[in-house]
Amino acid sequence: MKRTHRSNVLLMAAFIFVPLLAEAAGPRSATLATHAVGSLTNAIGTGIALVVSRHTSTTVRVQPFGGPPAWLPSMDKGETDMGILASADAITSYKGIVLYKRPFKIKNTRIVIVGGTSQFGYYVAKDSPLETVADLKGRRIPTDFPGIPIVRLAGIAALATAGFTYNDIVKVPVSDLAAGAQAFLEGRVDAGWYSIGSPAIEEANARVGGVRFLSVISTPEGAKKMADIYPGSYPGVVKAGTATGVVKDTTLLTIDFYLVASREMSEEAVYEVVKTLWGYNQELGEANPILRAWRRERMVSQKATIPYHPGATRFFKESGAWSKEMEDLQAKLLKQ
Repeated sequence: MKRTHRSNVLLMAAFIFVPLLAEAAGPRSATLATHAVGSLTNAIGTGIALVVSRHTSTTVRVQPFGGPPAWLPSMDKGETDMGILASADAITSYKGIVLYKRPFKIKNTRIVIVGGTSQFGYYVAKDSPLETVADLKGRRIPTDFPGIPIVRLAGIAALATAGFTYNDIVKVPVSDLAAGAQAFLEGRVDAGWYSIGSPAIEEANARVGGVRFLSVISTPEGAKKMADIYPGSYPGVVKAGTATGVVKDTTLLTIDFYLVASREMSEEAVYEVVKTLWGYNQELGEANPILRAWRRERMVSQKATIPYHPGATRFFKESGAWSKEMEDLQAKLLKQ
């Protein structure tokens, strides 16, 4: 009887403690929001999900959405744990400005890691005499972009580095990026607007005998004007020959991509995600070449536009990657 009683006690203890141990080890599943399937952020999110799922007890499921305005409310409701967010969307949604009417759940999003970049700019035919955005005065360029309002902001921000507005160019209204690229191919604009590495740039390069990106004006004043209009952006140099249309070192409007998490995602879970992406960093590039830019040295950034998650700061402090300057920036961002 005593032996049976002891067995029952041990069995009851197992039922009590096993769930607690499982919970302590982190969630068994987590969701990661991206743009639609086939998009850049979906490719990024899929690669991250693969590496985290492979090396932790958490299975990360990618959830495609139309964009951050669609999935940030989902994160507010606790239905989405993480997401891939551009720095511009991060700061504007955090503050509830520009395209966002309100901050999300008392500033809910937190950076897990800072990843790669994306560069945008005006491009012209390779034999064009234009060199920088300062040469666009009086030229025909695509404008409006009602289907993607944030593209309009980016174009205006690039012009602002030269002290220009839409009043200084000849506006050619287009509905979206594809329409703007088509206008360039048809010769209806003197300069197009797109990101480097995009299929539209490859097509234009093949069809018009080569294209070339124009540099923004990267003075401190120009950089400030850019960031004032398109928060989270900054001038970034793209080295000659690293992408189609970059025939010499060219300074373009640059944004960072973040892996973000809900403020309510547990510290332990986020810590494990960061630890995994740091420890198995090489596997990110193996999962998708786009993720080769998501290097360890970029994960902690003094250009961060929103605060880091406590689970992330804990890991970075332990690894020695978190500096006094980052501690000061974190305190400043938390007060926004």
